[in-house]
Amino acid sequence: MTGPLAAQQPASPTAAVAAAHAPLRILWIGNSYTYVNDLPRTLTLLSLAAGENRVPAITTVLRGGQFLRGHMARKDMAALMAKGWDYVVLQDQSLAPIQQPDTVLHYGTQLGTMAKQAGAKVLLYVTWPRRDTPQTAGTILSVYTRLAQSLGATLVPVGPAWMAMRDEAPATDLYIEDGSHPAPIGTYIAASVFYGVLYGKSPVGLAPQAFSVRGNRYVADTLPMAVMPLTLSPSDVLAAQRAAERALKSPSR
Repeated sequence: MTGPLAAQQPASPTAAVAAAHAPLRILWIGNSYTYVNDLPRTLTLLSLAAGENRVPAITTVLRGGQFLRGHMARKDMAALMAKGWDYVVLQDQSLAPIQQPDTVLHYGTQLGTMAKQAGAKVLLYVTWPRRDTPQTAGTILSVYTRLAQSLGATLVPVGPAWMAMRDEAPATDLYIEDGSHPAPIGTYIAASVFYGVLYGKSPVGLAPQAFSVRGNRYVADTLPMAVMPLTLSPSDVLAAQRAAERALKSPSR
């Protein structure tokens, strides 16, 4: 059929429109502080709920207890970095900034430089202190700040947001039983801070999200449904969003 009644093929989006809706390709390099409660997935759910045009598309290199020096030793790291990421997230072992700050700076610089040379922006995931040593929060932030300054990288101040949450909701425990890894609300705070960094927006006012933990896709021996679903309270969610906003607005960034 020809003429005005002929079937019309939909026009392809322009390059500018396609780019505005392309996924944010993010490579996460870290360990269990990222995969417990699935921080990358939580961030993606927040972005979808907020109606963002560009939603994270996640690839992870995560191993429990791993240091940046261990990730740097991977034979495939250079090839992995070269795959065209928008962002590369670096997160060292939780005690490394306290006990081995020079290794954080050395291997963080190597990985960050590799990522930047491949065209990615580098995000430094500032983690939190252990429950029984809150006084180490400043040391952790200081080491990541030095690394950010040397690389021209961006800090993601999750640890400072945890400290702010102690003021916003002092009765809320951010840790699981080991006093190290995050409870679901701790991971929600982390996702809120990442959201603020990626989109340049306050996380306050994001729609409350049910947070279900039904196993861990990063740990092979955890069966689906092996962990009971958990749902965050609206009051904890609002406090977490406020804590994240305070950390994002801090002059230390």
